[in-house]
Amino acid sequence: MTALNWIDWCQKQLGDLSVRLSRQGYYPAQIEYLNATNALFRERFETFMTDLTLVMDAMADNPEGYHHYEDFNRIKMELLRFTNTYRGVFLALDLAESA
Repeated sequence: MTALNWIDWCQKQLGDLSVRLSRQGYYPAQIEYLNATNALFRERFETFMTDLTLVMDAMADNPEGYHHYEDFNRIKMELLRFTNTYRGVFLALDLAESA
């Protein structure tokens, strides 16, 4: 793949991540708020951003490496698992009330 192909693919993947986060109940303003006020969320989100930057830099340095798909998807799924696991805490959901 070329660097441009990777950029296009990453944009689609980040769009998909945004949709999945919104389905979990996370929206940009809420993510920004959690990042500013919750140490656990901030630490995990910063790790996600650092890992994402490393993978995207690797894509630019070695566009022929197809292992980037796996690395990117792993990082994306780790964030989604984390946000889903702590959803009730971060979004202050009262699951008993909704049941």
